[in-house]
Amino acid sequence: MIVAEFPTADDGIAREMALLQQGRSAALLWSSESPALVLPAALMRSSQVQAAATLAERAGIPVVTRRSGGGIVPQGPGTLNLALVFPAPPGFQLEDGYRLICNALAEALTRFDIRSSTGACAQSFCDGTWNVLVEGRKLAGTAQRWRSTRSGPIVLAHAAILLTRPDTVHWRVMNQLHRAAFSGSDGLRPKVHVALNEVIGERTNPGRFPGALARAAEDRLTSLITQESKAA
Repeated sequence: MIVAEFPTADDGIAREMALLQQGRSAALLWSSESPALVLPAALMRSSQVQAAATLAERAGIPVVTRRSGGGIVPQGPGTLNLALVFPAPPGFQLEDGYRLICNALAEALTRFDIRSSTGACAQSFCDGTWNVLVEGRKLAGTAQRWRSTRSGPIVLAHAAILLTRPDTVHWRVMNQLHRAAFSGSDGLRPKVHVALNEVIGERTNPGRFPGALARAAEDRLTSLITQESKAA
């Protein structure tokens, strides 16, 4: 497990892409020191999004692009990112990648007596079928990127977990950017989200969570590699 704190979200994304290019099994747990908003590069082709990104920059929240799809994701000290990179075993499907990373997160949460589920969450940032929810509110979003190679596809499965809630300015700027990117959207609602520090309990040290998540992720990655070796 690689554990890192990067100066910017751009640095963390670059490290994920480097691991994907290398193509070997790896696990990365990271956060960034400075706040940012990350969105798919394709969305930046819109003049409305470019204008909203300029306003975000003026508010002190830079906008960073990524190669995958989806929506806008907050980054900074309050967001913990887990990235798993591995060669896809024979028959491995997109849903299997989502189950792998969501189950790792679910296991880590159960060690703090927190039960989670997966599903969509209307008006949440970067909404999708594989959100990780606690009591129906979004705690984490997930995404994947696959790279084709001669020996088979390489998978990057990613989760972004809210450790603490973004501040009011961050929400306002993110909502403006979201509305510019997705015209006709109802916008984002902070109340449909939940942060780890809100659910982990006053008697538990939230600082233990990254270690629990690292162990759960490594266990699943090791199991996947072992199964692939036996199949070979």
